[in-house]
Amino acid sequence: MTQHTDTLKQPFRDAMASCAAGVHVITTDGKAGRYGITMTAVTPITDEPPTVMLCINRNTAIIPIITANNSLCINTLAAGQQDVAEHFAGITRLSPEERFAYHIWHRGENGQLEVEGALAHLHGSITGHHEIGTHFVFYVTLDEIKILPQQPPALLYFRRNFKALG
Repeated sequence: MTQHTDTLKQPFRDAMASCAAGVHVITTDGKAGRYGITMTAVTPITDEPPTVMLCINRNTAIIPIITANNSLCINTLAAGQQDVAEHFAGITRLSPEERFAYHIWHRGENGQLEVEGALAHLHGSITGHHEIGTHFVFYVTLDEIKILPQQPPALLYFRRNFKALG
């Protein structure tokens, strides 16, 4: 890292903390195991074909698991699911397996886990990835989308705190 990038690191993080973002739990289950993490770095790219981008720190334990499984579910959390977000962010210090025990799960057509009550479940497969800086960027092409018929407020992350939208 250059001296210039070092001086921009904390201001960049502070600026990004001022960008409100939806909160998601990414789950994967397959030959490499079951794992889940809380994320806000989930971005739609295109609707033809429906594709999203996930930016995940390269030191995160999910990287080898998600890469080997190649399939995942993006669970977009409702405001009442802050506990789910905290569990999968590691805030509650539960082990990765214990995190799944505290919530009700269903499976999508591709076998991936959906947390009950999420606003949306976006199932897909990794169709590409690359590395930039400290992160891997994964491109996920969606093959199944479920939206909760009731529309409770969304869970957001803003200035390093969870907030309800609405």
